[in-house]
Amino acid sequence: MVPACQNGRMSTPGTTREPTGRIIDGPEGRSIQITRILPHAVEDVWNHLADPGLLARWYGTYTGDPATGSVRLAMVEAPDEPGECIIEACERPHRLHVVLQDPAGTAWRLRVTLDSADTGAGTALVFTQPISGVEQMAPDVGPGWEYYLDRLQAALDGGDVDAVDFADFHPHQRDHYTPVEPTQSGPEEDGRG
Repeated sequence: MVPACQNGRMSTPGTTREPTGRIIDGPEGRSIQITRILPHAVEDVWNHLADPGLLARWYGTYTGDPATGSVRLAMVEAPDEPGECIIEACERPHRLHVVLQDPAGTAWRLRVTLDSADTGAGTALVFTQPISGVEQMAPDVGPGWEYYLDRLQAALDGGDVDAVDFADFHPHQRDHYTPVEPTQSGPEEDGRG
């Protein structure tokens, strides 16, 4: 096996990957947020999100015209189960907000922002998915997005996206993405009492 660079570190396909995201309390409630620094120009990363041929390499295919505000999207892992994808915001090349309707009817809000990395080289990609109301699915959803973002990096690098194995992310990342209830400190817990 040939090692591949994943998130600035070398890894070998067939090994477990450490999670790079976290659960946050954001403006849309609890959310999964994953930040990646990709050694590619913002336009190149954007093209892999928006161009149907490039998107098909790592994530899935869509039919329809994005200019209408909605397309049918089928993920690589479920090609026979397309769902509606409503485009809420599309500001090339920095911001894409969509709502994906899965076959069961659950609406998934997905937010991607792209900016030049603080290092001056590459792109900072921030992926956010609000999970309020579906927190119980986060232990499976978080590792899924880690998997797809590694596939994106492989596609950008010109690598073999099929060498990225979901078993390298799931089930071992489940605990990391299991939401914990926020605790409220009382006087005896915060040192004031």
